[in-house]
Amino acid sequence: MAAPTIVPLEQFEQTFGSLIELSSNALGGVIESVSDEFFADAECLLRVPPSVSLKGQFGPKGALFDGWETRRHNPDHDWVIVKLGALGSVVGVDIDTGCFSGNESPASEVWGANVPAGETIAADSVEWKQLLPRSPLGPASRHLFLLSEASAPVTHLKLTMHPDGGIGRFRAYGTVLPTPSTSTDAVDLAYVLAGATVVGESDQHFGRGGNLILPGRGKDMGDGWETKRSRGRLGTGGGDWVVIKLAEPGHLEWADLDTAHFVGNFPESAQLFAINSQEKLPSQDADWVPLMPRTKMGPHRHHYFQLSSPATPFTHVRLSIYPDGGVKRVRIYGRSAVQFPSYSALVPTPSPEKGLLSTIAAKAAAVVDAATTSSSPTLVPKIPAVPLTADAFSTYGSVIQSYEDHRSARKDLVIKQVNFGTAHKFNHLAPVTWVQPAANATVKPEVNFCVFQCDQQNGVKGANGKEAWEVKVLERHEFSSQAFVPMGGGGGRYLVLVALADAAGKPDLSTLRAFMAAHSQGISYHPNVYHHPIIALDAPTDFACVVNETGVASIDCEIVEFGKTVAVVEEV
Repeated sequence: MAAPTIVPLEQFEQTFGSLIELSSNALGGVIESVSDEFFADAECLLRVPPSVSLKGQFGPKGALFDGWETRRHNPDHDWVIVKLGALGSVVGVDIDTGCFSGNESPASEVWGANVPAGETIAADSVEWKQLLPRSPLGPASRHLFLLSEASAPVTHLKLTMHPDGGIGRFRAYGTVLPTPSTSTDAVDLAYVLAGATVVGESDQHFGRGGNLILPGRGKDMGDGWETKRSRGRLGTGGGDWVVIKLAEPGHLEWADLDTAHFVGNFPESAQLFAINSQEKLPSQDADWVPLMPRTKMGPHRHHYFQLSSPATPFTHVRLSIYPDGGVKRVRIYGRSAVQFPSYSALVPTPSPEKGLLSTIAAKAAAVVDAATTSSSPTLVPKIPAVPLTADAFSTYGSVIQSYEDHRSARKDLVIKQVNFGTAHKFNHLAPVTWVQPAANATVKPEVNFCVFQCDQQNGVKGANGKEAWEVKVLERHEFSSQAFVPMGGGGGRYLVLVALADAAGKPDLSTLRAFMAAHSQGISYHPNVYHHPIIALDAPTDFACVVNETGVASIDCEIVEFGKTVAVVEEV
């Protein structure tokens, strides 16, 4: 076996920065067995934060240490077996003796094995293959070793101490070797266990970019991506970024930007871009395609977004945050472009918000359900009606609602306790806006506070049991916002369908989005946003409406009738 390369600490990022920490407990790494852990538990080896000093603290067995420490006077050696979080190929290791000085392990070896699922391996098994020969260690320091060659696929590692002592942290770096998937379901293409990697970031002062693609939602801010505070950047358009190389090229449909645990230090806003590139890390000035416009973020919550350009396969995604801050996880849901070369043959994936991704099969859309295409002889886009959230709707307008958990509200939302402490007031949820027409400088609007009494309009059920609605008409109030708030005594859900105007002022059908609103939510359209008339579901429903009107029909409301079905909205 060729000798490993000892890597200076200052070269860690360029050597190991884009690799996966296969042994981390954040990835699912666990201690399977250990020869001895009399003074300090071996599970400490796999923790995400660095080993910390517990100097001056004592327990029943002696001084406390944040690491793995065994008894003295071992005549042979101690060992610990680590089951990795995923099948992988190990490229290098970091053996950190943490705060052990005078009781550190004098030397260590690393061995690897590929153990069949459901089985275990003994410390003296002949299946172990040496990855790192016995190497000397020093006190209270990190020891970075780049292996002479990447290992064969392994599921378990054995770390030894010769003869005994203490180690603070053990980190094995390499690449995940995912099992090829034949599923037709949409999957998270930015997931580490699927083979995705973080290949670059502008800054990771408080938390590594690689944390974004880990499993679960973590335990605190320490296992998310967090950049240092910028000074003077707010409002300048500058921000931080991170680039994820997807597990495979894919058709990208949904994103989940999760700010869990980031309550006072989440980004002010975020934006998503994608590119199809053969480069490991495409340059920032490459031909990145916008997937999600710059959108305000909130604290400690999921942010679900439907992405544009799903028909184009992409290899990388770039998350840009403004001006700085922290994000816990990034999920990019889509279908493999290798498995599904043509996106037009797929049914759009519904929002991951309700956990439906695992149950929605990708299926051919060669024939649109007859129940929803009676007047549409050709194929039309299918738009999933996703749950209404303030973040997803922000491009088109505002959501009017209260928040049981006040931390989930927008950062700029002023919430006051009123009525002698018996109520909370959520202020300025939606602006009442008027834009003076340039061609009619003298016309004056009047606020019309009115009520819409809407009939029940449940959709036609298809063979899959889901309701669907044909889109044949849209309208806009070019110069005024328009708000709708369901009133007591009405129905339950209602359907909101919106689209932006193109440069010519016509509906841009590529921006068509549908939202399923609850009876506890109101909405307000921005001026110049096209929308379908409110569709009340389940029962006739009264809506309070606030809009500016002049009495001039051509100014107050523009209606576009397409004369055919231009899209089909589907329940999810």
